[in-house]
Amino acid sequence: MRRARRAYHEITSWEHCLNNKSNDHGWERVDAGYYPQQGGEKRTLSKNDRREHKKRRAVSTRLGREGSEKTSPDLEALERQISDIRSQLDRAAQIIVAKDNDLERLDKEKEKLKQAYTRVKQRMGQIGSRLWREGV
Repeated sequence: MRRARRAYHEITSWEHCLNNKSNDHGWERVDAGYYPQQGGEKRTLSKNDRREHKKRRAVSTRLGREGSEKTSPDLEALERQISDIRSQLDRAAQIIVAKDNDLERLDKEKEKLKQAYTRVKQRMGQIGSRLWREGV
């Protein structure tokens, strides 16, 4: 019986994974702040990965002591993140209100179309019965 094949990320460290778009070692590259290249060179992260690296660095806090001093979170970075999240929530709320207004408008238009359809159907019935009586 063959042994189960191990996953790629289990046999290759992130430093030896040269495929920058690979999801196997994504967080390790982001946390390190660079993409490894052949010959030990370091390529800078993409814009999105740099943003994620900044966020992860700002939020990571050490609960223990490092040497004799305690580390504290970067309050300015946390405040910026909170502000960004509030802005995103505001934009999402505006989008939701706009979509709700669109749905209300579409519901009203649907009602008008239903009424017009009913009138056309009745009129077609009247015309059909008149033509039937006339023998056309």
